[in-house]
Amino acid sequence: MKYLKTFAVSLSVMMLLSACSPSPSESEPMLEPTVGGENTILRSTSKVTNDAQTKKIITTQESFQIGTHITIKVYDDKEVPNDVFDQIFGLIDIYENRVSKTISTSEVSNINENAGVEPVAVSDAVIDLVEIGQNYAALTDGLFDVTIGPLVDLWGIGTDHAAVPSDDARLTEMSKIDYQKIEIKPLDKTIFLKETGMEIDLGAIAKGYIADRVKDLILELGYDHAIINLGGNVLTVGTKPNSDAWQVGVRDPQSSSGNTMGILKLEDNSIVSSGIYERFFNAGDTRYHHIINPKTGSPEFNGMYSVSIVSDTSVDGDALSTSVFLLGLEKGFALVESLSNVEAVFVMEDQSVYVTSGLGDRFILTEKSYVIKSLTD
Repeated sequence: MKYLKTFAVSLSVMMLLSACSPSPSESEPMLEPTVGGENTILRSTSKVTNDAQTKKIITTQESFQIGTHITIKVYDDKEVPNDVFDQIFGLIDIYENRVSKTISTSEVSNINENAGVEPVAVSDAVIDLVEIGQNYAALTDGLFDVTIGPLVDLWGIGTDHAAVPSDDARLTEMSKIDYQKIEIKPLDKTIFLKETGMEIDLGAIAKGYIADRVKDLILELGYDHAIINLGGNVLTVGTKPNSDAWQVGVRDPQSSSGNTMGILKLEDNSIVSSGIYERFFNAGDTRYHHIINPKTGSPEFNGMYSVSIVSDTSVDGDALSTSVFLLGLEKGFALVESLSNVEAVFVMEDQSVYVTSGLGDRFILTEKSYVIKSLTD
């Protein structure tokens, strides 16, 4: 992991944990470099608070990894030992060094460097991620495509060289995108991109996958109540210790200060949001956001500000938040309604809000400038 001196945080969701009662002497955890092997992780020490509502101790640590701000909160009868967080952040580091396309030694970088040349031996995790990507590509007729890497690089959104590309450049990079040209051999544990210039980018599903593995580890270590927040991918472990649902604020996509526009109640599941406010740049009067349609080669503009997916696993929420955004309101709504244990909240530019049928009273609108509507209205 690279050395990090500064960071900026833009979370898609905000945790509403007002029952926590820190002592007057406690302060917010400060992120400091922690060296492990050849890597440096920007990480805080523990913050310990007494939760008056559940009568439990909450131990919180934060880090900056996989390009985002991470917060882990674990509830227990006593302070959670530091070595538990060592294992959590160490696990995240392992996955980052396998799946990041910006780390030259990662497995994904090796796949991309050998596109059109030869198959590359990879770990089970990378096989899993690419297979998940292939499943969602088939589900969305290629709107979700992990070979979108050339277009992501071309636009450079979220970097200091973001710019609107020429039509010729866009068409050239679009010709390199085709999920059907990925050859996966699970028994051999190899992946091969069949044409030179192809490039895998797992950014649309990696955070969700890693969050799910962190949840597995927390449960394996014997903790049944926790909150995992990987840069806005929020995954809950169980319920609150008093059996209450977790309350998660859905960000107001029109708020520059990260205010919320509603509250979702979660129990042992995930919320992932995608929207035009996450990563973007302005050119003229247009805001170009990071959700690129591989069939047009450009950011998708369909009247949607954001979509929040509630699902059992974070990797599904990650993939679906991108897929549903690209599908648009009507087709995206229909897809979510067709899936088991998946729900969604759609926020549109005209401040209308659409909520899928299974959420019931689990979503509460709190910002009066928005109006909940039905597709039949």
